Order: sequence, then structure tokens, then C-alpha cells
Amino acid sequence: MYKNKTTAAICSNFLLYPVIFLLMIFNLLMAGCSDDENEEEPPAPDTPDYSTIIVKDIRNIPDNFIFDRVEVKVTGADWQVIETLSFPYENGQIIMDLPTVFSPEVLQKVDRRGGDMGGYWTGTSNDGDALVATLGDFFVFKGDKRVGRIALSNWTGKGSSAGKAMIGYQFADRPFSLTGSDKSYNYSDCSFVSGWNMFANINPVSENGTAKVLRTTVVPEATLFWRLAESYVYE
Repeated sequence: MYKNKTTAAICSNFLLYPVIFLLMIFNLLMAGCSDDENEEEPPAPDTPDYSTIIVKDIRNIPDNFIFDRVEVKVTGADWQVIETLSFPYENGQIIMDLPTVFSPEVLQKVDRRGGDMGGYWTGTSNDGDALVATLGDFFVFKGDKRVGRIALSNWTGKGSSAGKAMIGYQFADRPFSLTGSDKSYNYSDCSFVSGWNMFANINPVSENGTAKVLRTTVVPEATLFWRLAESYVYE
């Protein structure tokens, strides 16, 4: 009788092993599926944030040239000035925190489709309902006197500007891209995101008069620097 019970127990345990083994495999598979489901998506590439512009190491400033602030106008609908921004020049730098909220009524049409010269770009946007605001020239002041203009570029201001980039900043209320060309400009790799964007007008390498200026948002940032582009001080 004892042997029969032992034999029965052994047989019972032996039959359970495949069941336990299958359950282990099932659990492992379920755990793997759960891990896959919970696995985080890879982070999206960082989008540059141009809502704060930091100006420092300004080149071409003469020893007798003094200024204490920069002033820049924001243009919108019908090319009108919608805001005038002023930022102090302190400790060798200017920190410009740009506005990021605009009423749609003050923003400008993205392009000039239909011959509307109130639109900003001469290229064609893939979203004709997009609206923009744009920074004008960066004028520097000493008190209330405008004494010069600074600019962001990779051109020193001397010699040929062929192949050099002139930089601008534009706010977009939504993503859009530009294509096409006109007599002077060619649009390529020109895509804007919501918020503030940097764009470039890149002069043609050839100076034969037939090539067009490239307008693009693929900006050669590593080569850019701020410089005193104009001085109105003649002392």
C-alpha cells in the first residue's frame, strides 16, 4: 500500500512538470509583452527654442562706442509695428525674452497668394491660414539716442558677402513650410514650427547676378556671430 501511494505521488508530480513548465513559459511571454507595451517611445528630437535671444561677444565695436540697450520692433498685420521691445546691455550681454502670445488679429498673413502684398513671404506656404510676426532691425541706443545697429551673420562686414547668411527671427502661430521662388529668392528647406524661429537669407556664392538668395530655416549656427553692422557715431 505504501509503495502504491509513493508511486502515485511520483506519477502525479511527473504529470505536473509539463504543466508548470508551460505556465512558466506563458508568464515569461506575458511579461515580455507587458514590457513592450510599457516601453517608452524614444524622445522626439529637441526643437530649438528662440524665444530667448542672448547677444554677447559683439564684434567690430570701437573703443569709443557706447550703448546701453537694444530696441527691436515686431511687425505684424499690414507690416504695422505691433510691439516695440527694449532690452538692457548689461555685463557685456543682452538677454532678449521675446513675447510668445499674440492676438491673431495683429499677426500677418504668411504669404502673398492672390497678389496680397500684405503677406510676408513671396514663397508659397503649405498652410495659407498661418500667421506670423517678425523682428525688425536690432538698433542700439545710448539713452534716447540711437547710435547704431547690430546684426547676426557669418559675414564680417568687409569683403565679399557671397555665400554668407543674414539671420532673421519670425514667430509662427502654427507649423508651416515655404516653397517656390521669385526673381530674387529661392525657398528650400524652409520649415517653421509654432513659436519663434530663426531663418536665413544666404547669398549665392556666385556674384554674376543671375543666382538667387536662398531662404531657409537650415541655419549655419556654428558660424554665426553678432557684430556692429552700422554706427551712427562720427566723433
